[in-house]
Amino acid sequence: MLKRLVVTLGLASLAWAQPPGYVALGDSLGEGVQSADASYRSQPFSYVNRIATQLGVNFPLPLIQDGPTTTVGSVTGRTRIDPTVETFDLAVSGADTTSILTQSAGTPIANETDLVLSPRTGTQVQIAESLQASFMTCWIGSNDALSAVLAFDKLDASQLTPVAVFRANYRQIVQSLTSWKTQVVFANVPNVTDIGFLFNNDDLTLFLGQDYGLPSGSYTSLPAMLLVKLGLAGSALLEDPSWVLDASEVQTIESAIQQYNQIIAQEAAAVKMPVADINSLLDYVHTNGIPFGSITLTTRYNGGMFSLDGVHPSNIGHAIVANAFLKTANSAFHLNVPLLTTAQLASILEQDPFVDFNGNLIVRGRPYAGLLETLGPSLGISGDFSDGIMQPGVNAVLGAKFMQAYFTSTGRDPKTAWTQKDAVEAMRQIFGLEKWTRQ
Repeated sequence: MLKRLVVTLGLASLAWAQPPGYVALGDSLGEGVQSADASYRSQPFSYVNRIATQLGVNFPLPLIQDGPTTTVGSVTGRTRIDPTVETFDLAVSGADTTSILTQSAGTPIANETDLVLSPRTGTQVQIAESLQASFMTCWIGSNDALSAVLAFDKLDASQLTPVAVFRANYRQIVQSLTSWKTQVVFANVPNVTDIGFLFNNDDLTLFLGQDYGLPSGSYTSLPAMLLVKLGLAGSALLEDPSWVLDASEVQTIESAIQQYNQIIAQEAAAVKMPVADINSLLDYVHTNGIPFGSITLTTRYNGGMFSLDGVHPSNIGHAIVANAFLKTANSAFHLNVPLLTTAQLASILEQDPFVDFNGNLIVRGRPYAGLLETLGPSLGISGDFSDGIMQPGVNAVLGAKFMQAYFTSTGRDPKTAWTQKDAVEAMRQIFGLEKWTRQ
């Protein structure tokens, strides 16, 4: 009996030690951030979880309990639902090609890396090396470019990761993740000037009724548009170079992304691993849109591809990205993993809180899933559960209501007098941009 027990325990140990079928590395896109927060309400909709479902593998998520005033990047009010779960989703919000190699998880829980990766310790890459999964995805590099876009009141393209640093980082990432027998799908960097967070003169006209002289080829940001729309700042904000990416700065960003993607292609090809072309996918949606019946998904703000923050995908956006990864894996590795079908995509879209079903530029949202979702109706961007028409132009009454709701949500007297600086700080907090704008 004792011998049989020893053998049984030995077999159980071997089974437990088998490498996982799928491990994902990356940034907030992989963590499952939506509307500037990540929690159990958004994480299951991430592209990596969609991939795992289609693969039919065990893929424990680091599910996070949030609240109506929480934001990603802060552990205040955000805890792991089950802190003992050892996740195979290693993607961490804010990660770039440097931090995926250097930012280690540890205890006590002090930051997003600790929150997501605990109880494991080490960097994303180190943990992946220890797990030695037979299949992985690694979509990293977007934040190396996105930092130049999210710094909404310091838009000068200076925040880009230097190309030489990106090259050295990416080479180390690729070599580390292919040091055992595995299959890895990497992904390139989308053109971050195509995301809903940035507004060109046509976008401003749509939401504000006019473009206030924003030059063609230039962009401002979602927070800037809202500050003007709510009467919290004057239109002179759109003439301030710190709040506008001019054509030359846009070219600097797009040139850096082209170089990043050349590096990704070269390094992946050197180890015979494929690259999911998310850059071309987003460009296609930006140029053509994707029709679903009477709905056409676009990349403009509240156009269906992004959540309320204009950066992170909607549910249907994540599903479309998941299919792009699976198509790449099937082709490169001669797999036959089923894609999400047209019927499945249609079902996902029908239940997506970030799709504008009646064309009024307002979405339902996901009420109280973080601070931005809580205040979305006060901003006039969510809470749409009936037909209506968003009125373009300035609405200072709504702006005053927003500031009162913001102060209430953050534990202050709603009657607190406010300045434009206070309004800017409110935007910084609700969109979870402290990291990007205070470096």
